[in-house]
Amino acid sequence: MADPKTLGKYEIQTVLGKGAMGVVYKGFDPHIERTVAIKTVRKELVDPDLAHQFMARFKNEARAAGRLHHPNIVGVYEYGEDENVAYIAMEYVDGVGLREYLNRKARFELGQLVAIATQLLQALEFAHTRGVVHRDIKPANLILTSDGMLKVADFGIARIDTTSLTMTGMVMGTPSYMSPEQCQGRDSDHRTDLFSAGVVLYELLTGERPFTGSPELIAYKICHEPARPASQVSALALPPSLDDVLDTALAKAPDLRFQNALAFRNALQVAAGLSTGASPGIEATVVNLARVELDPAPQHPAEWDEVTLSTVEHQLAHFVGPMARVLVRKAATQTHDVAELYSLLAANIGDRDERRQFVATMPGAGSSAIRVVHTGSYGTSVMGAATGGTAAVPDASTGTQARTPAPLQEEFVQVTTQRLTVYLGPIARVVARKAAEKARSQEEFLQIVAGHIGTQDRAAFLRDVGFELE
Repeated sequence: MADPKTLGKYEIQTVLGKGAMGVVYKGFDPHIERTVAIKTVRKELVDPDLAHQFMARFKNEARAAGRLHHPNIVGVYEYGEDENVAYIAMEYVDGVGLREYLNRKARFELGQLVAIATQLLQALEFAHTRGVVHRDIKPANLILTSDGMLKVADFGIARIDTTSLTMTGMVMGTPSYMSPEQCQGRDSDHRTDLFSAGVVLYELLTGERPFTGSPELIAYKICHEPARPASQVSALALPPSLDDVLDTALAKAPDLRFQNALAFRNALQVAAGLSTGASPGIEATVVNLARVELDPAPQHPAEWDEVTLSTVEHQLAHFVGPMARVLVRKAATQTHDVAELYSLLAANIGDRDERRQFVATMPGAGSSAIRVVHTGSYGTSVMGAATGGTAAVPDASTGTQARTPAPLQEEFVQVTTQRLTVYLGPIARVVARKAAEKARSQEEFLQIVAGHIGTQDRAAFLRDVGFELE
């Protein structure tokens, strides 16, 4: 679907990001001359069985965040719909996601880390006292502005205390940052946000998440295993009192955690030796980003000249749109080989015929060098991406030739859909159903559904189902 020129009264300027359900645009309100971010959901991608509940939840995001006017919370201006999409117009924040800082191994000072966590807890304190629980606190939803202010974004699965949109037994959130009660599908309250804030703080202090592994293993650890003390993991010289703060924040039982964000915030500042526990003002907690050291941003190898990368970007853009530039630059950091570059990029195109068309644009196309390798409990096969052909390869466990391609079976679709739900939530079923209608093999099915997952989580999903790109 082509990007619109307008949505309601807003003029669309550019694409800020794309996800499985829709697109986030940078827009402009000509009536009051204000730049906005517009988050959209494409209605046809919502599972018909869940459409009413899902669209109500999306509207609930506007209601939840729209009542929260705070310097550390991204403001929401308006909810709207047309026949194709529902959208939320919100504050446009000129900043960088905390996830990006963590990915680039940013080296913060302890005071800066405490300032970041303090702003997060100030935002949560404000939201909780107004009956709003975020329920998906994670670095990707936290933005640091150019002047050092933290902004909490995306109240997409927030709960207003009087709502019944989210029922007991429905697991929602991001696995690594979920509370035990979320993992178990039990009722959750504001203390689930405090657990997630504890996970974020742990990652800030150590550069690692406290619970890692497959989604199932993460959930088990969250519910049953303590995190390793941050002071044993961090490169910073952390006082033991910070371990105590994290132990309380990450307690399995909500009653054993901090009971409100203010208590968490005060304990954190006392433990860090930065406060006597008095509530600080907003200005005291702004991060001085000028002192934050970043590892150099990944650059494409010197072997790649700009003309080549621009050409590949232009070819890929025909199939994936504006994201082509980001995908090409990222892939170029991973290989020096043209065939491998096209192979990495082809994995971002879900449609088989379009994938073949893209690969055909490669100089010397027709080579079998570009391939997709599928390993795991369903056998091992290699698919030539340039031609769509297949070849049998020895199965390491038996020494025999594995059958390729593996036929698509209903059981395989069902098992994969369960895994996909971890990454896409309620729309996993409709994505899987549509992929099953198009795909002729397990390999092709997995490629299509993986194309709906964000780049950061796609590799983890493919590993979960025993599918690897080479």
